[in-house]
Amino acid sequence: MNVADSENLSSKLLAAGFQETDLEHADVAVLNTCCVRQASEDKVYSKLHELRGWKTPERVIALTGCLGSKEGDRLTQRFPQLDAVLPIGQYDGFISELEARYDYSMGEPLPAAGRTGVSHYVNVIEGCNHNCTFCIVPRVRGRERSFSIPDLVDRCREAVAEGAREVVLLGQNVDAYRDPEGRGGLAALLRQVETIPGLRRARFMTSHPRDLEPELLEVMAASDVVCRELQLPIQSGDDRVLKRMARGYLTRDYRAIIDRARMLMPDLGIATDVIVGFPGETEEMYLSTRRLVEEIGFDVVHIAMYSPRPGTYAGGQPVDGVPAGGRRTRERGSRRPARPP
Repeated sequence: MNVADSENLSSKLLAAGFQETDLEHADVAVLNTCCVRQASEDKVYSKLHELRGWKTPERVIALTGCLGSKEGDRLTQRFPQLDAVLPIGQYDGFISELEARYDYSMGEPLPAAGRTGVSHYVNVIEGCNHNCTFCIVPRVRGRERSFSIPDLVDRCREAVAEGAREVVLLGQNVDAYRDPEGRGGLAALLRQVETIPGLRRARFMTSHPRDLEPELLEVMAASDVVCRELQLPIQSGDDRVLKRMARGYLTRDYRAIIDRARMLMPDLGIATDVIVGFPGETEEMYLSTRRLVEEIGFDVVHIAMYSPRPGTYAGGQPVDGVPAGGRRTRERGSRRPARPP
């Protein structure tokens, strides 16, 4: 989704007459940020420190994305070299200021602005209505907002006309997509997208086990365009941890989805996410997750150490067994990192 947001901003800048270049020759640098984990934040802070030497009165540094939603004006107070913090998707005023500042309004809009490669990302829903105890997304992205099926199909059709052969439909919880006018959910959207002439592949991510429609699996199984792959985070293979995470499903529910999907599509590819070291997780609970991962036999497993996020319920809970936020503990009187237990 961050890539899609970057493409949106890039297309607007290109249409205004700007051109992409390397940092040495640039007038404007924009950081599109994420704050889902502390490591993501730390990368942004490191880059802002790095840009201090690049900054001059003639150059502009702006920041957008989730970290901007989370920190707001505190960022400009902490980093004086930062000129603007832009709300996600609200770039027009900033670009107008740039046009006036650099007098680039004489430039001709570039054809197919922002389109590169054969794959194109399309945000179909933004925000999330779930309140998983570890997740900061509802705080920084807000509640769910779906776009209309006709508008999304038009965007996909335009992308294909500009050279794309694949579209990827995106959402923090893409299964929660619902057309605002009641035309249906993700399955209905895919049925229309797959009919676009010239489109070779359609994908979607990321799914939520609580919201995945049985109809969606049927559309995937019957389609020659929709790829047979599922991005379905499990997060934990222990029911006690899932309850603490407020995920809204149990491991038996997850297994039932996988069994149904593989019955319809034996060649299905499955990717998942796993959080290790969640507050209160014991060795026994961790081993339950390990056994479930081995049992299901995922094609891809994204494993992350739990990262406390401010403003979330779990963020205020003590973390046992795994150092919080990726920080290594040190033995008293020693300069070397402590060995793991």
